[in-house]
Amino acid sequence: MSTLTIAGTISFPLAGEASPPSTPFSTQLIYNERNIDDVVLVGAQADVDLMGLMTDAKACFIEGVSGTGAFKINGATPTLDISSSGGFWIWLNPNGGLTSLTVTTTTNASFRIYMFA
Repeated sequence: MSTLTIAGTISFPLAGEASPPSTPFSTQLIYNERNIDDVVLVGAQADVDLMGLMTDAKACFIEGVSGTGAFKINGATPTLDISSSGGFWIWLNPNGGLTSLTVTTTTNASFRIYMFA
């Protein structure tokens, strides 16, 4: 078993404050399975499955590398749009629950996907 650690700081200005407050966060997850994929899609693609052989992920990090994509999480709509201009998505639930992840693109796009179960 291995440990995934997600740590960072959220900082944002409130009502024009000179020094915005920051809130640190950190969490750890014990995982048994890991999958890292560089997904490259050429042209318009619809509902491309990104789960691979994983059936119930506990954590997922998606990073936009180029282009944009509309991600559908567990079949839900509306979709989550991620672009390469700093777009990313992090999901973590120690009980699992990520059972379906697809992406739809309108042009060339690529993403790096880290998934843990």
